[in-house]
Amino acid sequence: MNPSRRQALRLAGIGLFGLLASRTVYIQAVAGPQLAARAKAERTVSWVNRARRGDITGRDGTVLASSAVTYDVGVNQQAVSQYEQVEEQADEATGGTREVVVGYGAAAAAAQLAAVLDQDPLELGAALVGDSSYSIIAQEVDPDTWRRIKALGIPGVEPDQRTRRTYPAGNVAGNVLGYTYEGDSRQLIGSAGLELTQDDLLTGTDGRGSEEIGRTGAIIPTGDQQDDEAVPGTTVRTTLDPDLQSIAQAAIDKVVAQESALWGVVVAVEPATGKVLVLADSGSVDPSDPAATAEEDRGARSVEAVFEPGSVGKVVTFATALEEEAVTAEETWNVPYTWTASNGQSFRDSHPHDHQVLTTAQVLAESSNVGTVQVGERVSDEARYSCMERFGWGAPTGIEMPAESAGLLTSPQDWDDRTRYTTMFGQGIACTSLQAVQVLATIANGGVRVAPRVIDAWITADGEETTQTVPEGVRVISEETAATLTDMLIGVTQEGGTAEAASVDGYLVAGKTGTTEILTEDGTVASFVGFLPAKEPALAIAVIVYRPKGVYGGTVAAPVFREVALAAMQSLGIAPDPAVVAGAAAQGDGEQVDGVDAR
Repeated sequence: MNPSRRQALRLAGIGLFGLLASRTVYIQAVAGPQLAARAKAERTVSWVNRARRGDITGRDGTVLASSAVTYDVGVNQQAVSQYEQVEEQADEATGGTREVVVGYGAAAAAAQLAAVLDQDPLELGAALVGDSSYSIIAQEVDPDTWRRIKALGIPGVEPDQRTRRTYPAGNVAGNVLGYTYEGDSRQLIGSAGLELTQDDLLTGTDGRGSEEIGRTGAIIPTGDQQDDEAVPGTTVRTTLDPDLQSIAQAAIDKVVAQESALWGVVVAVEPATGKVLVLADSGSVDPSDPAATAEEDRGARSVEAVFEPGSVGKVVTFATALEEEAVTAEETWNVPYTWTASNGQSFRDSHPHDHQVLTTAQVLAESSNVGTVQVGERVSDEARYSCMERFGWGAPTGIEMPAESAGLLTSPQDWDDRTRYTTMFGQGIACTSLQAVQVLATIANGGVRVAPRVIDAWITADGEETTQTVPEGVRVISEETAATLTDMLIGVTQEGGTAEAASVDGYLVAGKTGTTEILTEDGTVASFVGFLPAKEPALAIAVIVYRPKGVYGGTVAAPVFREVALAAMQSLGIAPDPAVVAGAAAQGDGEQVDGVDAR
């Protein structure tokens, strides 16, 4: 062979060998791992272990909102068609056992699945046939049922794990709890109430799982497997008393229906701690079916809706005058039916009457507008405004609820000649039901305002509890002023006062009625706000009824206060006051107190 040709062939061979070698190195070092990874990815099935959303409970641990992990069962119809049902049978030839195929495809899979799912095998079999890569055959299957399905080892049967929210108490505290919706990633997301404000804490941490599947859909025993457990969300324990909340909801629903009112609210707060035991809205939403309630009724009007407090606002005027030592409880006032101020503004009382001479305490007990504006004239507008601010008007309370309103409180510089007087009896300003009860709770607490709260503690999945501390109190009025006001407010519920219907057998009740016209529409707001036992206050309660047929707080709202207050005393284990019982007996009332005839 020509030497030059031989040399050329040798060089070509070396080049070809080099090319093959480099190709081999590329496959082994570069493409190989990529191909292996791609193949592994194609045969790996992964899933999410959904985290259980934290519970929301009452103060006593009663579960108000909970979660359950369920599975939607889907099938890859193509994979199911390849199924071979295998059983071990005795092998007479060898004396041992051997695997025998006893069923094929959708028919065999349906026979096994139907027994677990309690479905008709023929109907289920039809659902397993087709070309779909994912078709749901069962929904909301519990974990135990899914484990039985998984143990069958049928290829193509896949779980879709979901967390569903449940509300065991129905609509009890529904407007406080709120509700959730399912996001794109199957995660529950808070949409209202505490479900919204506490969403980050209630939401747990999902786990992850994966396993390698062979061509037949069977798990590869030697393949990589992962199954990281989810971490449940934090439980939120509220300050609510579920039983008392239920009673209050029933009571406010009843009066709203009787009075053809638009809505009503009951709020009950511990004066010394700020803990809210009741936050009840009429027509409370059922969180498990929020769509059944009109959108405007799904929130919590107790913290969102504002109204002019009316005569409840007189309490702040009297508190200011007493605190400034501008009046005394025993001082007398000339109270005609109508009265004209020095700036020409005229005012009248709610009912015609002859000229009266009333003490300061009697002016408050009878809720006289004419007497109140005379008392209010004794102090500056700036002093009254400052007292309103200290009582918490014009600012949100900070309760752990969404969309809380700050109310409406303008500065004295913005008051005209009439507004400076109307603010003395609760008009020209606006507050929420929670802000209204805060005024009486402050007086009940010796003049110290404690911010209300509806969350008592947070409890993690491993049991670690973080208790919410009692908010630092704000001194609004002196103890002496608070004590004087308490005595005056007791008179409101006694004979001759505007709220005899709010009295509770065996207990002293201090409180104030409120009736105010709604400026933007026809109708009134009827209210009663009070506390009991008056000398050792345990609870302050507000009842607000918006646009009732009846007009006055003493006849519309006071009876609801009485019903809720009596239930609260029994629930809290507070016995009737022997002195009150004895006083009633001395008057010959013959009242029954806890089953004991007082006569």
